[in-house]
Amino acid sequence: MKFPTAAVLVAASAVVAAAADSSEAQWRITSIDSGARDNLCQRQIQTCQNNCGGPEKAPMAFCNGTTMAWGCGCAEKTPDFEKWNWPVPAADCAGSATACRTNCNTAAGDRAACFNNCDATHKCNTEDAPVSYTETTDVAAVPKYVGPAVSYSGKQLGSLNDGNDRPSAPANDSSVASSEEAAARVSSKSGAAGAVKATVLAVAGVVAAAFAF
Repeated sequence: MKFPTAAVLVAASAVVAAAADSSEAQWRITSIDSGARDNLCQRQIQTCQNNCGGPEKAPMAFCNGTTMAWGCGCAEKTPDFEKWNWPVPAADCAGSATACRTNCNTAAGDRAACFNNCDATHKCNTEDAPVSYTETTDVAAVPKYVGPAVSYSGKQLGSLNDGNDRPSAPANDSSVASSEEAAARVSSKSGAAGAVKATVLAVAGVVAAAFAF
């Protein structure tokens, strides 16, 4: 099981604290500092490559350090890493949970009940974690970021209390494609598989190099 690094959690806390100084804390993963985003993207790409069996078998391994759009598609299998444990979604959940607790501290009413709600709706690194709307099928695509408050297991969650207005439509109405769909796109281009693989690998290589320290 993988958890967000301490650097990512500290960065998220700093962003939420700054927002709380003036108004309700609003979480957005792109608000963490560039160094934390780059580190997170590097781990996201490496996790995908490892899951696929190596960089040469991960033609759809990408992460955009500006938008935090990420994707994973393997050449020979469907990625089978739990979605709630991918580095970017895990960090997204942790940041949302921090914003939720910060807003409990500034809101009127039963704070204990508010904190309990944060714990109930942010079971990060489990199948009951809130879905992260950061996955895309292209490194240049901009994620939705905000979507229905549902878990990866399909449960409707209560208010995430992270400063975002969320639609009530079911998650399967989301335009965010899954890693399985990304993998299908790779395998379906049988006639031009070699060219597609080489092109996407080149893009992924540039992204990885840009995020390396």
